[in-house]
Amino acid sequence: MSSVLEELGVKILVTDEIYNEIILRPMGSKRYALESMRIKKLFSCGVISVMNPEPLITQEILNTANSIYCIKRHPLRLIHEGEAAALALLAGLEASCLLIDERTTRMLIEDADGLRKVLSNQLGRRVDMDRQRLEAFRSIVPGVSIIRSSEIAAVAYEKGILGRNLGNSGKEALMAMLYALKFSGCAISWNELEEYAALEK
Repeated sequence: MSSVLEELGVKILVTDEIYNEIILRPMGSKRYALESMRIKKLFSCGVISVMNPEPLITQEILNTANSIYCIKRHPLRLIHEGEAAALALLAGLEASCLLIDERTTRMLIEDADGLRKVLSNQLGRRVDMDRQRLEAFRSIVPGVSIIRSSEIAAVAYEKGILGRNLGNSGKEALMAMLYALKFSGCAISWNELEEYAALEK
């Protein structure tokens, strides 16, 4: 995926916490060290850069987001500091989109009512939503397009970049990448994978 990002010509900003998560921590692991080195190359060539948001905005987003949903007046902790920092960074920039694979944060921005239903189903309890707190969250975090790694892979496939990098221009290259992304944490459903598989080459 690293060379694919280079060819797509995208510029990505991440926080220190994300850098630690994808570079520093994996470096000490025999299983993930190689992938960490590949990603680190993207920092060296300027595809990915580190920038940190204002800590007070991060904390405000964290507190607000984690007070939107509750069960019997007990708030549900939905996002962690890493997601809050990414959203705070977004709030201070004129970014064209937010790249995030984590479903909860994505749904909080795109479909807050849908997220309430998902949480209620998952927990088997009635989940209430504080619309005033939701509006406070939306006043801090700008409306922006959300994309996932799977969508970057699909664009790279359409442009022929994925095929060049994998040495296979067929749809099996796209499916191999999508399955790899799913098994590494990208929130892509089995139904979506079937839809991709059903697309014409």
